[in-house]
Formats: sequence, C-alpha cells, structure tokens
Amino acid sequence: MTGKTVLVVGDSWSASIGQGMSEVGASHNTVVNAGLGGCGILLPVGKETPEACRKWPTRWPSYLQKYKPDAILLTVGFWDVTPQRLAGDKEAHDLTSPAHETAFRDRLDQAISLLTERNTPLYLMTSQQAGHPKYRSSALVMNRVLREASAKHPGVRLLDLRGQLCNDDGCPQVLAGTQVYDPTEHPTKPARARLANWALNAMFTKDGA
Repeated sequence: MTGKTVLVVGDSWSASIGQGMSEVGASHNTVVNAGLGGCGILLPVGKETPEACRKWPTRWPSYLQKYKPDAILLTVGFWDVTPQRLAGDKEAHDLTSPAHETAFRDRLDQAISLLTERNTPLYLMTSQQAGHPKYRSSALVMNRVLREASAKHPGVRLLDLRGQLCNDDGCPQVLAGTQVYDPTEHPTKPARARLANWALNAMFTKDGA
C-alpha cells in the first residue's frame, strides 16, 4: 500500500487506531487523524460535552474537501454507548432507550451521508464495549444499528473490532501474548499496530478481512 490517504474521524479509539496507522503506514501514505477523545456523533447537550465534539457536521466535509481521502474510518463505539443527555432529556439515557437509538441512527445516517458525498469508501467499526457488562446492552444496540446502516448504504463496510479483541471468554487483557489495553483503556502500541494493519488491509487489499 503506497500513496494512499486515509481520513480517521470519531472518538478516542478512532484516534488511537489512526495513530497506529501513522506508525505502521505513514512512511508511504498519508493518515489524517481527526479522531477526538470524548466525542461521539450524538451531540448531547450540557457543559460536559466539549465544544469541539459538536462541530463534526461542518468539519468533516471540510476534511474531505481538503484531503480528498481514498478511504475513511469512523469509530464511535466507546463514547456513544454511554448514557448521555440529548435535547429534551431531563436525565441521561443510553442506546437502550428507543429515543436514543433513533437519535443515534439518525446521526449515523447524517454522518454517512456527509462522509460518502464524494463516493469515498467508508469503514465503520463495531463496539468492543459489547463485552463490558456495564455497557453491553447499549453496545449491542449500537452494533445492530451499525450492521443495518452498512447493509443499507452503498460504499459502507462494517469492520468487526469486537471480533478482533474478544472471544468466547470475553475481551481479555492479553491476546496472543500481547497486552491489549493501556491504563486509559485504549490499545497499547502493539495492539493498535495490529488493529491498524488489520484495518488498512481491509481498506486496500483485494481480499481484505
């Protein structure tokens, strides 16, 4: 893979995998890492949401215009599964709330529409949080919505991040002798390199998995 440009948007896990892409592939390619910690696509209300998180509907089209990527990665499986307070809510809810599931689906459709406007291939990732007891129910809803969206929209492919990190026994701290998570619960350098190579192969090899 040489001469390719990848745009990475979404949450801190997107940013981490984007960092891995830079580490394993940036010598011959361009990785535009625009992942932001603490940011999803739901646009919750309240001071707890950084202002930068609210700007993706305008920022992402500007990135497409400026960088003209060959592929885009969007990961939101770690922030948007948590309870959030949307406009009209008196308290926070997660995606098991029908209203929040609908809001997530609508925002995802909006994000897909923006990111595929130039017919750029878009790659989504499932939420690994389906293996976390606290977030499992919400993450399962997210993964279902992601599967439905990838089936509905041409040019959108769903990569099974959960399948890369979890097995029948859960989502272990060590896989194949490699420590998976750092103290912030993001991928360690070896883990993000493996995930980055897996994602890049899916994007740019003929039979990418």
